[in-house]
Amino acid sequence: MTLEKTRDLTFRSMQAPSTQRRTVNPVTSAVPTHGTVGWDIGGVNTKVARIAEGGGIVARSRPFEIQRVPESLADLLRSLAAEVGTVPGDRHAVTMTAELSQLFRTKAEGVTTILDAVEAAFPGVDIRVFTVDGRFLTVIAARSEPMAVAASNWAATAMLVARSHPDCILVDIGTTTTDLIPIAGGRIIARGTTDLERLRESELLYTGAVRTPLEAIASEVPVEEDRAGVAAEGFALVGDVHLWLGKLAARDYSVAAPDGRPATVEFAGERIRRAVCADRTMLSDAAVERIARFLADAQLDRIAAALRKIAGRESITQAVVTGIGEFIATAAAQRAGLAVTRLADQIGDAAARTAPAAAVAILGSEYSIEHPEAAPRTRIGAASVGVGSSDGNDLTVIKIGGGLSAIPGALDRIGTALSAAGQVARLVVLPGGGPFAEAVREFDERIGLTSDAAHWMAILGMDQYAHALAVHIPGAVVVEDAAGIHAALEGGAIPVLAPARWLRAADELPHQWDVTSDSLSAYLAGLLGATRMILIKPVSGTVDALVDPWFPRAVPDGMRADVLGESEIEQLIEMLRR
Repeated sequence: MTLEKTRDLTFRSMQAPSTQRRTVNPVTSAVPTHGTVGWDIGGVNTKVARIAEGGGIVARSRPFEIQRVPESLADLLRSLAAEVGTVPGDRHAVTMTAELSQLFRTKAEGVTTILDAVEAAFPGVDIRVFTVDGRFLTVIAARSEPMAVAASNWAATAMLVARSHPDCILVDIGTTTTDLIPIAGGRIIARGTTDLERLRESELLYTGAVRTPLEAIASEVPVEEDRAGVAAEGFALVGDVHLWLGKLAARDYSVAAPDGRPATVEFAGERIRRAVCADRTMLSDAAVERIARFLADAQLDRIAAALRKIAGRESITQAVVTGIGEFIATAAAQRAGLAVTRLADQIGDAAARTAPAAAVAILGSEYSIEHPEAAPRTRIGAASVGVGSSDGNDLTVIKIGGGLSAIPGALDRIGTALSAAGQVARLVVLPGGGPFAEAVREFDERIGLTSDAAHWMAILGMDQYAHALAVHIPGAVVVEDAAGIHAALEGGAIPVLAPARWLRAADELPHQWDVTSDSLSAYLAGLLGATRMILIKPVSGTVDALVDPWFPRAVPDGMRADVLGESEIEQLIEMLRR
């Protein structure tokens, strides 16, 4: 039997305000009962956006180089919070990129330092940290999973954009970098998640509206009737080019100029001249103009080339542009032949200029501690956690019930069927609790445990059953996270997820005995962006009759769920093809 929901809320469609309910803004359907403050903590700029109870978004951005005065970060956060009207009781949602600063020897060290500052700035406050795969973690959980929260700001913006623009490339250009995030069918289909992976896939370009040195754009520029090499001395920034050309406002030149002089057209021209080892007595304004136009054009060419690559790969024809470098994004998208839509037209200019902060505030406002099943979990497609496939090959989660271990030969028969099915579909196997979880239940009944202790002991039982299952599935490997699943699938293996580590970080479901491995597996299937789930049980029957009471709330909207009895295992491949 099949449980198939008709509503697909993987990304909610944009809805206009109605008289039946209030909306926070045009791209979110949640109405917070208090303010939500979103943070994008970068290495040279920190951005904040607050959604007030009435609905509007107030946003600010302030230059702050963390490597110079890291001890002042908490003070900066408090100051910015006051500027946007933060009050006690507001929820805080955090994303970051500052962990990449040269101040830190590892990203984990950077994440820890940033979270320390956030907690110091807002003690006793509800703080949630956004992950690259679309979850909200507690600060404690984020500390244990630093690579999941590092450089996750692009995912928050893309997650928001996908709601109203289901087929597009998000082009977000800040002071330093350009994010190019493909979205198809309302799902983020980026091939990379870490900065390194995104650089490899041209989904992250280290070229921005202000901080990029000229020598990083071109090694030679036209000078009068000849060409000259660009001095690799950091004499000028691309912000000087855009300032000279009238594209960038002086207030947006948010870093100290290389020569320490003001952000004016006059001094920008001097810095551009110095990049070819000249000065204002040696090159005319016309010569500076030619150099500036050449460099701006070279920057556009690089971004447009990456856009054409991604658009051609994914058959996308639209770009949604945002960021302080929106003017660059627009011109590059047009050069790549894409139709252009401004995010600012939906969320306002100030919010769009601080897009990751605004996005994480909107997403964070929808997270419910009391009702976590309503949170916007896994609103990023499978590829965003490194599992999906850009060729449309969807992911199926196979949950193997613990009771099957009591049937002689059942695990071997199931393992053989799964090995064959892995040749025709992308599978992830999730374990039940089996006799390991049952032992915890008996122990609880005999001596008594707290609900938290029983919950985590039972989940550790799922880990043990994962190892037992892998022994019986030819070609299977035990993994602990999305990266492990990706590596297994890429290597032609069948991943069996030992979920304790992941569930500890994404602790959103209640700790009670009627939330069994069925619901936990459905929840994980959502985090993985799976389109289908098949529960293999000792007996066949309806989903409603064979799962725990929480399952209907844990299974993602729009995901198909089937039950297959152990005696029907030979039908698995046929079922996968339907």
